[in-house]
Amino acid sequence: MQEPARNIVLIGPMGSGKSTVGSALARRLGRPHVDTDHFFVARHGSIAEYFITHGEEAFRAEEEKIVAELLDSPRPSVLSLGGGSVLSARTREALRRQLVVMLDLTAQQAAQRLGDGSTRPVLGDDPVTSWRRIYAEREALYRECADVVVPPAEGTIDERVDTIVSALRAVH
Repeated sequence: MQEPARNIVLIGPMGSGKSTVGSALARRLGRPHVDTDHFFVARHGSIAEYFITHGEEAFRAEEEKIVAELLDSPRPSVLSLGGGSVLSARTREALRRQLVVMLDLTAQQAAQRLGDGSTRPVLGDDPVTSWRRIYAEREALYRECADVVVPPAEGTIDERVDTIVSALRAVH
């Protein structure tokens, strides 16, 4: 596959595997991988603590700045965005100039992957119910931004990467 000059951006709900699949996809394509949540933590510390101290609105504003900064990098990368990144109209606009892949998953898969949700501040005390509500609120935004939607799958990480690479060939 000839490498597209744009960034490849993974979006989707919490637990969909954006970080893990993004890292494997970047290795396959010989590109750098940047996870915006990890970038945020390196710059500001714990997301949960940031939420407690500054609130969700401040977190979303800083997340939007980080995504813009990373999308502007001169070297095409694989970027894994936080699940709520698509809430920003500016981010959605910037994603129009990228190759965007939505990783989807079922509520059952999310429940298995998120456990008690203690590291995810927006999930609160009832992670599965919260995940379902958040997914319902964001699903249309994910699909609006996506050039490719990878359906829920139980396959290996390499199989998911194969699916993405094939799909990218079709849209590139």
